Amino acid sequence: VRANFIYNMEKLLAEGAYVGIATHDSHLVWAGMSAVDRLGLDRDRYEFQMLLGVDPDLRKIILAEGHRLRVYVPFGRDWYPYSMRRLRENPSVARHVMRAMLPFSRPA
Repeated sequence: VRANFIYNMEKLLAEGAYVGIATHDSHLVWAGMSAVDRLGLDRDRYEFQMLLGVDPDLRKIILAEGHRLRVYVPFGRDWYPYSMRRLRENPSVARHVMRAMLPFSRPA
């Protein structure tokens, strides 16, 4: 999966497409950073994308390196089924989501 992600990301970037590099996988984030640097792309030709609450440390690194970052917040009528599906698809995300939610569930 990683190899296909990287192949397609690099192909789209090289062809001039505006690419949303949507991943919480640090390996793929670093591959994305490497690709945009190697291709000499301006920062307005791509962005990284992550779900709110997932790996805030990785988000800080992306921003500290000067890259654009879009943070998604599930909302609307189907936010819960969408969120549960995403958690089933990638159980490692659950740890980040739970950690992000805990400060809001603690008694004052």
